[in-house]
Amino acid sequence: MAVNENGEDLLVRTIRSCADRIYAVPGYPVSSLAERSGARFVINEKVALERAIGDSLAGRRACVIVKHVGMNALVDPLVHATFQGLNAGVVIVCGDDPTAKNTMTVQDSRYFGPVASIPVISGVSESGVSDAFSASEEFSRVALLRITAEEMRSPAPESGSFHTTCSRCSAQSRISGLAGSDLTMYGRAVRAASGSARISAAGLAPHPLPPAPSSPAPQNRKERGSTLGLCAACPFRPHFELMAGKGLSAICDTGCSLIAMNPPYSFGVASYGMGSAVAVAASSGDMALIGDYALLHSGLQALIEVYQEGLPLLCIVMVNRCMGMTGGQPVPDPLPYLGFADPQVCDAGDLEQFERLLSIPDRPKTILIYGRCPEVIDHETVAC
Repeated sequence: MAVNENGEDLLVRTIRSCADRIYAVPGYPVSSLAERSGARFVINEKVALERAIGDSLAGRRACVIVKHVGMNALVDPLVHATFQGLNAGVVIVCGDDPTAKNTMTVQDSRYFGPVASIPVISGVSESGVSDAFSASEEFSRVALLRITAEEMRSPAPESGSFHTTCSRCSAQSRISGLAGSDLTMYGRAVRAASGSARISAAGLAPHPLPPAPSSPAPQNRKERGSTLGLCAACPFRPHFELMAGKGLSAICDTGCSLIAMNPPYSFGVASYGMGSAVAVAASSGDMALIGDYALLHSGLQALIEVYQEGLPLLCIVMVNRCMGMTGGQPVPDPLPYLGFADPQVCDAGDLEQFERLLSIPDRPKTILIYGRCPEVIDHETVAC
């Protein structure tokens, strides 16, 4: 161990050793840690975690460095990742400021452990980052390493010589750590909860969701008497069929794009919450499938970054000008918000134009498909 090495030095070395990709949003007390680790600075914490989840799907370990207030911004994909699952490990290194020295709020990030049912490791140690990645892969969910400014300034603990290799859990070699696409979200939650007893043994509260009362196994949608599918007169049905027929795969968002994960289409890979498709797809594949509301809700920041970096992503936006799954509430036209993207626009009735545009690009490409939802929405059919 280097002479006078402090906690931050140790964290820099272990993060660089264990992670294939590193993302960060700077802020006290982790700004220096993020910079010295060589992290890519991302537009916000939510996008940073979504990018890391995309790396996980592609088999790469990813680390996200944020301050404690940043945890509030990324909690949506954090919780979705527990229910959806991961492949390679994802670790959040969170810097807490318990005395509010350089922040306006005081919070303890360890409370996100029981909220999201994730493993939490606290403090700086030689094995902490490696242990967090191993826990993430073992339980197929994000792991949290919580540190403070005082711990980073203190001399690193004497725990033997530093090893430049980082142990890899066998979970990373799996084809996928995702739950089956035929499961309900409740079924996914039950599956996520099944590992909580082992996690709680390490000091976390058990997941609050009880087992399914009628069966020890997760229930599929058919057993519950409902199926998530497109409306009979959905204008986007031919587009789903076309994408499925071409053998494409997509990261889906919340809303009707979720249906791409279900038979008879099954070209959707995963979904990690509202507005997440763009950033996850930017790191894991070629195509994001998202609705107009989800894009405006919280997908725009990721799309801005995709264009700034020139990433080869195809973003397909289904524009129906309403929240189709929650009652048909109106949504603004996204086109005025997308001047930076110079999107291709096509009418849902012109399938030939969409097919001409449907190709995986070598630079960012956005397609807006304009269609009109059926006037009568059967919520028993389309509601999650």
